[in-house]
Amino acid sequence: MNNADELVMRCVENINFNTLNGLPAEDAGIMITTPKGWKAPPKFPRRQFATANPNTGDRVYRIPAMRLLAYLVGNNLTTIKIEMKALK
Repeated sequence: MNNADELVMRCVENINFNTLNGLPAEDAGIMITTPKGWKAPPKFPRRQFATANPNTGDRVYRIPAMRLLAYLVGNNLTTIKIEMKALK
């Protein structure tokens, strides 16, 4: 499993958690840590700055899980397939 697949799994877990607890799926988010000087790739979802480590320069951001999931799947960065099942 690559890093993108791990991000997808975390996104799905957080979306499911919100849904099962009666919270809007759109409010689900994950935290990512980026190294000093990291630049987001084109079309990467917007993120909210949370904190920075003054010793290493690492930065922590919160990203909406739905948007990150859409970005990863839309750019073929994951091998995970999403199946939609109709509810009865």
